[in-house]
Amino acid sequence: MNKVTDNPWDVLGIEPGADKKTIKRAYTSKLKQCKPDEDPEGFQRLRAAYDEALAQLEEQPQQRVKLGAEEAPPVQAIEQVTPQNNPPEVLPDITVQPHSEPVQTHVSAPDEGVQQMQAFKKELTELLDNSYRRNQQGAWQLLIEHPACVDMQNRRTASHRVFHAVLDFQKSARAEVTPLDIEILVFLNQHFDWAEDQALEQQVGHPDFYNMTHKEMPEPEVRIEPVGDTSNIANLFIGLTILCALGLIMISL
Repeated sequence: MNKVTDNPWDVLGIEPGADKKTIKRAYTSKLKQCKPDEDPEGFQRLRAAYDEALAQLEEQPQQRVKLGAEEAPPVQAIEQVTPQNNPPEVLPDITVQPHSEPVQTHVSAPDEGVQQMQAFKKELTELLDNSYRRNQQGAWQLLIEHPACVDMQNRRTASHRVFHAVLDFQKSARAEVTPLDIEILVFLNQHFDWAEDQALEQQVGHPDFYNMTHKEMPEPEVRIEPVGDTSNIANLFIGLTILCALGLIMISL
């Protein structure tokens, strides 16, 4: 590095303590005036000033650190300056809440009566689909001993379900499908007492209800229409009598 005898800041034409970017800009500007081939001495002075300015710029942070350490007041002095009536700032207490497990919604199981009725319906369908068992009274006896039939709350519902299932089977039975025997219908009717179920009779109507229960259908009511005015009949009778008399007279002549 060339030794600088002049003030580098004056040579560069900038304020002392300028930043590195300003130093380089000033050096580039002055270099146009002091070209090495035209003014070697001026170029050496400019180059030396540029290097010296950068060196001083690098020394400034270290000097500031030393100066800051020397001028820093002692801890006790800082504590004395702190006003007594201003309590230290209290930071808010940030408590991390523990991770809570999601609330699980309890899904209640279906009602016991609904489960019984679903199982009863399944067994009823399987019995009607079985060509061998559907005409066995013992198989139907096992069905009517199902909890759905024993339970008084579901007994009426089970009775109607059996009635409609058997009725649909009898009406839809094809030629190759054996319908239920009359003995099975009598057995079911005696157990469920369908013939006395007026609600079922109104729901099903004639003649399906009577075909299932073998109940005698009521005879149709005979209505006797009242006779109207008889004067026309009397006049007709008199007219016929006169015609007959005239006929006899004509024959005698």
